Amino acid sequence: MPGTAVGIYFIDTFVRPFAKIMEKMPFLMIGFLVILYGIIAYVVLKSAYVADEHHY
Repeated sequence: MPGTAVGIYFIDTFVRPFAKIMEKMPFLMIGFLVILYGIIAYVVLKSAYVADEHHY
């Protein structure tokens, strides 16, 4: 599972300093998470429903 280890290393190294800053501003953190999960939900729904429609 090298992919998981690389992901954990990335999160631990690069995201932790930003997370400590965002703990001091909880409303900004909530807004960031809403935007992040909204983008992920859009990509998932788009791939689930639009991928099957082929209009040529």
